[in-house]
Amino acid sequence: MSDLIEAILKRRTKKPSTFSEKIPDPSIIRECVKLSRHAPNHHRTEPARFYLLDSKRIQKIGKLFGEIVAQDRSDPQLIERGKKKAQEWGNAPGLLIITCHTDRTSELVQKKPAVIEEDYATCCCICQNLLLLLENKGIATKWSTGPVWEHSKFPKAIGLSSIEHEYVVGLIFFGYSQQELPARSLIPLNDHLKDYT
Repeated sequence: MSDLIEAILKRRTKKPSTFSEKIPDPSIIRECVKLSRHAPNHHRTEPARFYLLDSKRIQKIGKLFGEIVAQDRSDPQLIERGKKKAQEWGNAPGLLIITCHTDRTSELVQKKPAVIEEDYATCCCICQNLLLLLENKGIATKWSTGPVWEHSKFPKAIGLSSIEHEYVVGLIFFGYSQQELPARSLIPLNDHLKDYT
């Protein structure tokens, strides 16, 4: 239990720019992904899909996000910001993309539309499980929602299995980082909890 508490409290978002060049062993990532899938999942739909990218595909995703940030390339500041994002993302030692697969035309979704939100919630639980498992292995992470999937070339870049039924939940950048971050402070629990016990 103490390991779990430590992982929860210690895990903080670390930017890919703080990661060393050392690439974590893919077998470690695969094992953590395998374990992370044990998350609450109403109707047992198993909606999460995973794309573990190699360096070539990571660079491609960085380039695509740089283009998204630069927009129509009319603003020099956005162009510069796009270049920085392309470099930061493209140089990351590891990137796992997690998507949610929900067939909205299925009989289940037609009967129970809440399955769409439930599937997304399952994928979020899986992401958190994964972040904690990686933290426990000494691997730093950043869960990004930067909208690189808006780029028309994104589906082909990662080999998206189902363009019609999949959407991105998170881009999990991972690597080794020596960056030390202070403990996160939260608003007092009593401000957010109504305790009737």
